[in-house]
Amino acid sequence: ASISQDQRWEHAARLLHDDTLEPTDRVAGCLLLLYGQPLSRIAVMTTSQVTRSGQEMLIRLGRHDVPVPGSLASTITQLINDGRTHRGVGSPQQATWLFPGHLPGRPITPATLGGRLRALGIYAQASRRAALLDLAAQLPAAVLADLLGLHHNTAARWMHQTGGDWSRYAAELARHPHQP
Repeated sequence: ASISQDQRWEHAARLLHDDTLEPTDRVAGCLLLLYGQPLSRIAVMTTSQVTRSGQEMLIRLGRHDVPVPGSLASTITQLINDGRTHRGVGSPQQATWLFPGHLPGRPITPATLGGRLRALGIYAQASRRAALLDLAAQLPAAVLADLLGLHHNTAARWMHQTGGDWSRYAAELARHPHQP
């Protein structure tokens, strides 16, 4: 089961713009809803996966950096600087985890993240499925796999579920090579 794309975008809009929500919940929910990341991968993300290139924020989810939209970039910056309220007693001040857990030096657990998101009405499995179906309909499987850290077979399955057909993609690239 998956949620509708309208529900997905309603949840994403709330997370992107509701400043009354915890930055942890906002960022984790957006990574789930916008990038289709599983909670197990979100929980162990590190601050080193987040970089700035000029005015643009990038996040490494797979083999390549992915641009982060402005309001999410602001929330990630807030999370890194001062928004990680669930940091445990005895945790180092400069934690490398984007989502530090209650135990010193350990990340938050996927179950804890899932509970936090469920409290906001966001269910991980259905939301991730909606995100991946939407992304797979827009991107070739190889690109999706590289950007999001999916196995190529998994990305191809998502693409086939959407009815997407990128069989002409390579031929089109060969005819019109990308000029940097």
